[in-house]
Amino acid sequence: MRQAELLAGAAPLPGVERCLDEADVLGFGLAIASSSDRGWVEGHLARLGLLARFHRIVCRGDVARVKPAPDLYLAAVAALGGAPGDALAIEDSANGITAAKRAGLVCVAVPTDVTRGLALDHADLRLASLEEGLPLRDLVARAQAAARSGS
Repeated sequence: MRQAELLAGAAPLPGVERCLDEADVLGFGLAIASSSDRGWVEGHLARLGLLARFHRIVCRGDVARVKPAPDLYLAAVAALGGAPGDALAIEDSANGITAAKRAGLVCVAVPTDVTRGLALDHADLRLASLEEGLPLRDLVARAQAAARSGS
């Protein structure tokens, strides 16, 4: 119950709306790949005014296995008509990073207050927040370069 109260008052994390705006301008397809229930995900996004920003939402009821299995990411990329090698995941958890990497995506870790202290070093790139001022196009290029170099 306390978690629901905290979420009810939460705003989008810093930098999220800017990244979504830039993704729209760049013509990027956007998907959510969540191990959570669809009703919870869509309700939370609707409350934040972000639901319509995503082209596809793939949740735990849509796949056989959730994170750290790659199924959610593979389904999300397929739903967008893309290929895993052309996709970028932004994740806040170790299981999410593992799922994205197993699916063949480049992955940027952006921890929340809850996951900030966890080992997320298996991501290709880690940012303190999306508010670091990095344009989305540059973020994608930096993450892809890090993935190629094995950093």
